[in-house]
Amino acid sequence: MISLSYNLSPNIKNCLMQIDNFRKEILLTPLPPARLLELQWKCTQAYLTGWNSLLPSTRPAAAAVKRKSAFDHIRQVWTGTPASVTPGSIARLDMILGTHAASSADTAKLLEYLGSESSHTILQAAIVHLHFAPSDLAFFVPLMFIYRRLYDCHGVVCIDEFWPKNLDTYTSVLSGNQKTAAITQWLEFYCQAAVYQYGLAHRAVLHQSTEISQGIWTLTERQKTILSLLESPSASITNRQVQHHFKISQVTASRDLAKMVSLNLLYTHGKGRSVYYTKI
Repeated sequence: MISLSYNLSPNIKNCLMQIDNFRKEILLTPLPPARLLELQWKCTQAYLTGWNSLLPSTRPAAAAVKRKSAFDHIRQVWTGTPASVTPGSIARLDMILGTHAASSADTAKLLEYLGSESSHTILQAAIVHLHFAPSDLAFFVPLMFIYRRLYDCHGVVCIDEFWPKNLDTYTSVLSGNQKTAAITQWLEFYCQAAVYQYGLAHRAVLHQSTEISQGIWTLTERQKTILSLLESPSASITNRQVQHHFKISQVTASRDLAKMVSLNLLYTHGKGRSVYYTKI
């Protein structure tokens, strides 16, 4: 088992209490579908932008595609699941990212440690982040814990947006705490960052946006019908099926499907003529 030590300082306890209060209010606040889609889209963009900033690559376009695929995998598989995070599930994520950064032995020890602690979800995310940094897994494995316990708050909270905006402090605290078993300072910093981001999401949920035309987020009746055809967990649809069902052109069908993919309502599978879509 790995050896880590930390104190649940008054600062950490206060941060966790604030996070839980924000989470509760966000989850209990009814949102119009268009507003929820807008906030989810903004959160996704914040994640992708932040990762691209923090994780430079010699092939940025290819890396961005892999990160988006890994993010989609987490949202599809880990949202509200009763399953536990295992070395195998982290290895699957590592394969999607193509980083080869996970050591099965170290991962097993980490999960054993987290499993033996009745820790808050945010503390688990912070410990996992510290363990895997500076690899891509440092940003994606925490999301497995966050999404499985619904701390994503319907996909509107982006903790990782905080790091690029406070890069010097983030880098200093992270590197300093990776060299010691005492990680209270890192947990305090992570919790403070989380409070700030949950607070931003809370304010966004309580206030209507005037920044972007609501038409972008409004689905047509045909697009709503496409979603209704995919209500079954095993349901899927192709561009050709959409054409035949609604008697529309290939271009129109592609436009409808692309819009719903961009709004994170549909997930794309396959390539070329074998592409099909399922509901997220």
